[in-house]
Parts: sequence; C-alpha cells; structure tokens
Amino acid sequence: MKEAIGGAWIYLIVLVFIAVFTCFVSITTNYSRCYRIKDEIINTIQYYRGVNEDSIGKINEYLNGIGYSATGDCPEDASINSACWHRFNTGSKDIDRYGSGTNYCIAKHSLVNTGVTSSDGTVSSTIKGPIGHVNSAYYYVAVFFKLDWPVLRSIFRITITGETSLIYLPEDGYDIMTDDVC
Repeated sequence: MKEAIGGAWIYLIVLVFIAVFTCFVSITTNYSRCYRIKDEIINTIQYYRGVNEDSIGKINEYLNGIGYSATGDCPEDASINSACWHRFNTGSKDIDRYGSGTNYCIAKHSLVNTGVTSSDGTVSSTIKGPIGHVNSAYYYVAVFFKLDWPVLRSIFRITITGETSLIYLPEDGYDIMTDDVC
C-alpha cells in the first residue's frame, strides 16, 4: 500500500510540473509576440513618416493577418508628458477617441512654434517633446498583452509601450493627431 501512495504522489508532482512548464511557455510566447507587434507598429509609423491613412491601413492589415484581438485601455503615464493617447481599432482606419475595443494606442509628441520672435530674428518654440527641428515629432505606441485563460483573463492586463525615433517633417494624415486637440 505504501508504494501505491508514493507512486500517486510522484505522478501528481509530474503533472504539476508539466502544467507549470506549459503555462510558462505559453506566457513567454505570447509576451514575445506582443513585443513583435509593438515593434512592427513602430517600424510602420517610421516608414510612412507618421500616422496617416497608409500607415494605419498597413498596421491594421498586419494585425488582422496575425489574428491580434487583444484590447485594453490606453495608459495614463505621467512620464509621457501628459500625452494625448489616440485609440485605434483594427476594424477601422479612423481614430476612435472614446470607444471601447481599443486594439492599440498612439500618442504624438512634437515641437510647437510659439511665434515669438526675438531681437535677432529667431523664432522661439515650446519644447513638448524632442529637441531638434521645429517640424519634428516622435510617437508613443501601446499594445496589449492578452492572456486567454478563463479565470486569469480578467486579472492580468499588461500594456507594452514603446516609442519611435525622431521623425522630421511627419506626414500625419489626421488633424486629430496634433497635441492641442486633447
């Protein structure tokens, strides 16, 4: 009888180890996939030099092609200089400012010309983001990590953020992507 109980415990320990290992592999795979999605969105914004119809169409095509369906809320991070996050849904090329079902968020930081001319003829600017050319900007991107397990789905909500490099003379196709709208 002692050997039967000992064998049951070993069997249980092996099952728990397999379950923990499977969970670990599942989480790391989905987490790395989310980082690849963020990097692809950043590369697309840089390639199309801003958030315009072409870049949003390409991003949505990519996300729909890989089956990305995670949703979440845009971050409210004070370290992003109180940026105005714009919500995007993979089913539309339009910005959804207040809707639910946000698949990814984008915030723009740019220099704003104050129009104040000094005695030497230079125009001063208010720095709201990058230092450099007045017509330059960079973008923050936020995507969401989806843990699709029945109980843990509502517990874990992880947002992964990143930013583009400096884009000179961005070609934004949306008037709403300016910082003064928020």
